[in-house]
Amino acid sequence: MSDAVSRFEFVTAELRALGLTIRRLPGEYCVNFRYGGDKTARMADDLDQALEIGRVMAEEAAANVAPAKKPPRRRWRRRKMTPKARRRRFILAHNRRMRTGALGKRRSKRQMSSKTVLVAKRSRRRR
Repeated sequence: MSDAVSRFEFVTAELRALGLTIRRLPGEYCVNFRYGGDKTARMADDLDQALEIGRVMAEEAAANVAPAKKPPRRRWRRRKMTPKARRRRFILAHNRRMRTGALGKRRSKRQMSSKTVLVAKRSRRRR
C-alpha cells in the first residue's frame, strides 16, 4: 500500500472541507454542492480548473448566506382572563378539591375491616 495521496484525492479532500463534491467523468470533472441538484453543478476540464471553480462556488455560497439572527426572546406571560373565565376556573378548582377529598374518605372507609366498623357502630349505640 502506498501512503502517497493522489492529486484527485487531495482536491477531493479540499472541496469536501468547503462543502462541495467532485465526480470524475470521462474527460472532465463535475463540481457540485453536497446535496445540490443538476442546476448547481459546474463542469471542469482538469483538476486545477475544478479546484478553482469549487473555491469560487464556496465563496459565492458564503456571500449569499446572510447571518442568521435569533429573534428576540419573548417572556412567557399569563393571558388576561375575563371575570367570567376567572370565576369558572375558581369553581372548577373548588370542585376538584372537593372531589379528591370525597374520594379520600371513600378509600379510608373501604380499608377499614368489617370488624372495626361493627365495633364502631356498637360503641355509638351504647352512649
